Amino acid sequence: MPRQSLFVPLGISALLMTAYYVLAPWQHQLMLQAPQFYQGAWWQLVTAQFMHHNPPHLWFNLAGLWLLWLLFPQQWQRSKDWWVLLPIGLVSSLCEVVLGPAEHVYAGFSGALYGLYCYAAWHDALQQQWIGKLVLIGLLLKLVVDFFQPAGTEQIAVFAHLGGVVAATVLIVLAQRQQRSA
Repeated sequence: MPRQSLFVPLGISALLMTAYYVLAPWQHQLMLQAPQFYQGAWWQLVTAQFMHHNPPHLWFNLAGLWLLWLLFPQQWQRSKDWWVLLPIGLVSSLCEVVLGPAEHVYAGFSGALYGLYCYAAWHDALQQQWIGKLVLIGLLLKLVVDFFQPAGTEQIAVFAHLGGVVAATVLIVLAQRQQRSA
């Protein structure tokens, strides 16, 4: 079995830390805010994925990234395996800006992480591997809890998380269809 590539998770980690610590003076323009987005700040769909509200938020997402890399080694072996990050991140941001409260400011990598976990878990589940099934159940339970107990989760971007999961599921369905037709 080939060794996993460290290049992409290291690069993403560097981008996340740079965005938070170096781009802090421009944080207001880089976080996703519905009014600004609808007035033409389209770049926020991408930049919000790399911004964070505070250091614990950043470090928790970094831990999630590395846990993903460790839990699903077969899914993230090569640098090209990470191509799904862009569509998942964009859909995650779009769902938050379109479905979330207009006054909500979205920042963070968690929506993309939910999608990456979902994508890898679907791959494993379809290959009858227990870890994939367990992670899928955990993701679904977490989404349900976030939606039905919003009192303590005002700061949680449930629509971004949902968007990441939906995007990953669509990508898996498309990959399965392509595989069947080949």
